[in-house]
Amino acid sequence: MSTHTLWDELDIPTQAMGRRITLNLHDQLSAFLPKRPGAYLRISSDRYGLEAGVDRQHEDAEDTCRRLGWGPFAKIYRENDTSAFKKRKVIRPDGTIDWVVIRPKFRQLLADLAAGVIDGVIFYDLDRLVRQPRDLEDLIDIIEYVQRPAVGATGGRMNLINDSDRHMARMMCVMALKSSEDTSRRVARMHLACAQAGKIQGRIAYGWVRKGPDKGKRVTEEARVVKGIFDDCLTGESAYAIATKLNMDVVSPPAAERWSSTMVTKMLRNPRYAGMVSYAGKHRVDPALAWDGWSHVLFDDDGHPLLGAWETIVDPKVWSQVQFELQLRRQKSGIPVGMKRAPVAVKYLLSGILKCGKCGRGLVGYRYRKSDRRTYRCPPPSLGGCSGIEISASPVEEAVDVAMMAFLTKLLSTPMADSSAAPEQLTTLRAEVERETARKQDLVRRWTEGTLQEAGLTEEDFFQLVANLNKKISRLRDAANSAEGATSTQVKPQNDFIEGWRNGTLQQRRAILKRYLHSIDVNPAPRPIQWNRTELIKERLHPRWKNSYEVAA
Repeated sequence: MSTHTLWDELDIPTQAMGRRITLNLHDQLSAFLPKRPGAYLRISSDRYGLEAGVDRQHEDAEDTCRRLGWGPFAKIYRENDTSAFKKRKVIRPDGTIDWVVIRPKFRQLLADLAAGVIDGVIFYDLDRLVRQPRDLEDLIDIIEYVQRPAVGATGGRMNLINDSDRHMARMMCVMALKSSEDTSRRVARMHLACAQAGKIQGRIAYGWVRKGPDKGKRVTEEARVVKGIFDDCLTGESAYAIATKLNMDVVSPPAAERWSSTMVTKMLRNPRYAGMVSYAGKHRVDPALAWDGWSHVLFDDDGHPLLGAWETIVDPKVWSQVQFELQLRRQKSGIPVGMKRAPVAVKYLLSGILKCGKCGRGLVGYRYRKSDRRTYRCPPPSLGGCSGIEISASPVEEAVDVAMMAFLTKLLSTPMADSSAAPEQLTTLRAEVERETARKQDLVRRWTEGTLQEAGLTEEDFFQLVANLNKKISRLRDAANSAEGATSTQVKPQNDFIEGWRNGTLQQRRAILKRYLHSIDVNPAPRPIQWNRTELIKERLHPRWKNSYEVAA
C-alpha cells in the first residue's frame, strides 16, 4: 500500500527544483563563464599618442580571455594617456564641489557592468585598473551586486568576486597610492630644484626656440612680436585690441589659428619673458594666481627674483610696469585687490532666491535685449544648472510682493500677550525689554531712512544686530512672562519693516526675503486650462518659509 504525502499534490516548477545552496559560494561564482565580457586597458602617459602600451595590454587581455574560456569581448574600454591618480576639481549640478579622478571610460565600465551590458571584466593589472581607494570601492560595490567576475591578466589572476582577493586588492591599492604619492613628491622636489637652478622646464613659450640644443634662445621675429605686445599694453591698448591687431597683420600665433585676448593676457603675465623663473609647483605655500604675474615669480632668500638660463626678451622694468598697469585696469573695472573677479552685482530682486524645481540651482535674472523682457532662468550645465526652468520676472515678482505683504501684515497683527502687575524683578525685566526695544527701533529707523553708514554700519551688520536684539528681547520677555505666569511671546516685526518692504532699496527687500524665506522653488510650467497668467505663476511657486527659531537665529 503506497503512502500518500503532502508533496504528492504540490506542483513544484522545474526551475525551482534546481535551486541549491553551497558552503563555498565564491567557488561557484568564480566558475561562472561570461559570454560578453569587457576589457579595461589604461596607461598613464603616452606623450606621442602611439598607444603601444594599451595595445600590448589588449593582447594579454585577449590571451587571458581565451585561457579562462570566456566569450569574446563585447566592449573594450581604452584610456590611453590617462592618470588614475591625479584629481581635478569638479562642480556638481547641485553646486557642491568635489575632487575626483576623471576617467570617463572607467565610469562607463561601471555603468555597463551594473546594467548588464557586460557580464565580466578583465583588467591588465590592479595598478592599471585603480590608484584611488574610492574608485576600487565603487567597482567592488557593483561586483557584489551583480555577482560577476573581474579578473586581472597578471599578478596571479586576481578575481574581485572573491572576498579574499578583494581585501588583497584594497591593500595593494593603498600601496599603489602610496607609490604614486611618493613619485609625485619626488617629481615636485626635482621641479623645484630645477627652477631654483634656473633650468628650462616643460614647454617654453612663444619667442624662443622650443626644441633641440638651442632651446631657450630667442627667435628674432617672435621676440619682436612679444616686445610689441608689451609696448602696446603700456600705451593703453587692451588685450582684445592687441589680438585683433595681430590677426589683421597676419602674424602667426603660437599653437592656434588666431590670436585671442586670453593668449595675449597670458603672455603679459608670464615672468619668463623678463628672464625671471616662474614656479607654480606644490612647494608654494601661497598658490600662483592666473591673474597675478608676480605670484608666479620664484624669489631667492634675499627676496630677489631668480633668473633663468634662457635669453631675456623684455626688460624686467617693462614687465613690472605692465603688471601694475594690468592691476590698475582690474581695479578700475571694479575688481578689488586680491580677488579673482568683481563681486556679482545683483540686479534682480529674486536672483538666487528662486530655485530650479528640477536641479535645485538658483535662478538668475536675464533681460532679452530685443523685446526688453525680463525672466529668471536656470543656468546652463556648464555653470552648474540644467537650463530646464524659466519664468517671467514681472508676474513672479508681483506674486512674491503680494505674499510678503500678507505675511508681514499677519505677523504684525497677531496680538501680544497681556501683562499684569509685576514685582520689582518683573519691573526690572520690563525696563530692559523697553531699553533693548528702543535700540532695535532706532536701528530699524536708520535702516529705513538709509542712514546706517552714518553710524558705521552695513546692511549685513544691521540684520545681525537686529537678530541678536530679537534673541535678547525674546529671552527677557520669556523671563518676564514666567515671573507673572504668562506664556512666552514672539517678537513681532514693526511697521517700519512693512514700510521697508514697500519702499526699500533692492538690497533691503532682498534682505527681508532672506530673513523669512529659505527659498522659493519654481516648478515647470503646467499646461494652462484657462489663460490666467497670474494663477499659473502662483501654481509654479512653492515658498519655503523659515520657522520662528530660524528667524530669530
